[in-house]
Amino acid sequence: MGKGIIKLLNEIKEEILDIIYPPINKCIICDSEFIGICPLCNSTIKRCINDDNVISYGHYKGALKKLLLEFKYKKNFTAGRVLAFYLYELIKENKIEAEAIVFIPSSKRALKDRGFNQCEFLAKEISRRSDIKIYKDIIKAKNIKEQKTLSKEDRIKNVKDAFKIKDKNNIKGKKIILLDDVITTGATLFECEKILKAAGATSINILTVAKSFI
Repeated sequence: MGKGIIKLLNEIKEEILDIIYPPINKCIICDSEFIGICPLCNSTIKRCINDDNVISYGHYKGALKKLLLEFKYKKNFTAGRVLAFYLYELIKENKIEAEAIVFIPSSKRALKDRGFNQCEFLAKEISRRSDIKIYKDIIKAKNIKEQKTLSKEDRIKNVKDAFKIKDKNNIKGKKIILLDDVITTGATLFECEKILKAAGATSINILTVAKSFI
């Protein structure tokens, strides 16, 4: 299927989403007349100083936290598009070159509760803007406990050998963007980074919307 047809299908999908979940003409944060997030609220987001391992847009607090919660738990896809734009900005700001986007898979429970994988939504939005192909090749190898209920040490143990690569041919020799919404300890992301390296990825850039702490 050609890129032109894929782009057209994505545009049709976006139009359908806008009919089902029409954007509200109010700032998600302060209710002023602005679709998405108004410039004033946007200016309150505390940007992250990033290291070489993970690039995050901002700290998990204030306006950025509200955008994430609205998106993940209230299916506010306007908030999701705002967050995807932040990630796209990170790619441009950091001059990241990539041939593939992979994302952290949701648990069956999260998919049942939310009805969608928020990371997959973000990946699709970034792909639509950048034409970087998405590969759904990180899959769960075993059931794990919810990370948010665990200590830092237990999180690392919990995700050890919890993921695998479905098709190494999609990863080998490629420059990869590894995507998640929020990083806390990094246990899940670093475990997935490990298996991507083992599958032959030539470079891996880890991107998250927000950085949190425990």
